[in-house]
Amino acid sequence: MGWNGGTRHIGKTVLVCALLFLPAIPALLAQPLDRLSGRVVSDRGEVIKDADVRVEALFGFAGGSYLGQRTFAAKSDVKGNWALLGFKSGIWVFDASAPGQIPDAVALPFNLVTPAGTGLSGMGPVWHPVLKPTAVPDGDIGQMLIEAADAARAGRPERVVPILSRLSDSHDVNVLTAAGRICLLMRDATVARPLFRRAYERDPSSFRAVLGMGSTALMQRDVDAAAKAFGEARNLTKDKDERGYLSAAISELNKAHNVMRGTY
Repeated sequence: MGWNGGTRHIGKTVLVCALLFLPAIPALLAQPLDRLSGRVVSDRGEVIKDADVRVEALFGFAGGSYLGQRTFAAKSDVKGNWALLGFKSGIWVFDASAPGQIPDAVALPFNLVTPAGTGLSGMGPVWHPVLKPTAVPDGDIGQMLIEAADAARAGRPERVVPILSRLSDSHDVNVLTAAGRICLLMRDATVARPLFRRAYERDPSSFRAVLGMGSTALMQRDVDAAAKAFGEARNLTKDKDERGYLSAAISELNKAHNVMRGTY
């Protein structure tokens, strides 16, 4: 059954409030974690080396304020691999950019509501984010997407939005999801979400459209909607790394739901 991106789930407001007002967590749980690693490849699985990878925390433990270093940068090596240290609990956005490619981006949670008293020191994620920049479309549309992506990386949202608004009525799902991912580069879920929703309405089997709906829901701290979208996205991919990080995300978001209900 398809997922309607506009559906609002019962208890969403209560759940978000419950996450934001959990009791203070012992300092142990805020300690940096070990190495996080991932890959950058093309849609065909070809390695992309020297890609610029950014990892940024939007929220901290239980969806609250994030403390500490929140932005990390890395480059993919000759095998497309990248790694970073100092990763902590929270909601994170991962993105990768490479010359001549439309950037990829995804939001994921990690140890969002680990129970108090459980030490995280020395624990790193067992999943590996895989980021897949895509080829630039031919013609004017491709040029517009590149200009928007460059402006997003430069922190110029006033230039991004007018460009992407000209593409919002496109019937090409790939164009819509590319525009949505560019919005994620500038961490704007509000602008990105309608683009992913239109792509989903045009093609409910689009992995990138459903993944984008999950990412934007998570960035807006709607954990029920994010879990549902990530579950649908997991069913649409056979990539083991994508299934791995999506399974981890679903597990984390289900824990968050159970914390609210007092069953965890």
